[in-house]
Amino acid sequence: MSESKVHRYAGNDAVVTWDQGLCIHAQECVRGLPAVFRPDARPWVTPDTASIDALGATIARCPSGALKLYRADGTLVVASRAAASGAVTPDTPTRVKCRPDGPNVFEGDFVVQIATREGARRETQAFLCRCGASQNKPFCDGTHKKIGFRHPGTLSADAVPGASKPGTVTIVPQPNGPLECKGPLIVQGADGRTSASEETWLCRCGHSQSKPFCDGTHEKIGFVG
Repeated sequence: MSESKVHRYAGNDAVVTWDQGLCIHAQECVRGLPAVFRPDARPWVTPDTASIDALGATIARCPSGALKLYRADGTLVVASRAAASGAVTPDTPTRVKCRPDGPNVFEGDFVVQIATREGARRETQAFLCRCGASQNKPFCDGTHKKIGFRHPGTLSADAVPGASKPGTVTIVPQPNGPLECKGPLIVQGADGRTSASEETWLCRCGHSQSKPFCDGTHEKIGFVG
């Protein structure tokens, strides 16, 4: 299970923090400022090699919420996209979008129960692994690209449309099993089709024949996570 690990990289004028537990390795930071964000270097973030404006523009594009930029006096300049998305309103439905060949992207009002000292992590957006191979389960770490995970992100043919409504969803990764989602959740396929239910079980092993839903295959293949 994932644990939040926040690393701090201080320069003369700026401080960058990186939450390793949220990072999905989309590499927006690396592409935006390769002189600052160097995955193969130690430390891998060197804030002094770019202006605060350049750092802020790049960090704002990070989709996972893993990066934040502060001035030397501790003033927050910008947080990456998911962290800056703010609180959801009471009438905002919670949904999970299935990315083609990629993770489940949760958006809305939800809590991820994780086996850490915190016990839970409340977010407004999170990328959760569905290929079964992330080393940062239940969160995505980009491994789906390395292993060539393939699934179009569409819903199975027997998915029930259901009625959507707002409400908090509690997500509990079952040991060696699926994601148990309790609460009104909309599951949205990459083709736009949706399904909604008060209790949803989503595949986490990557091998269900009913993806994105669980069909029990995790037991047959001995999934561990």
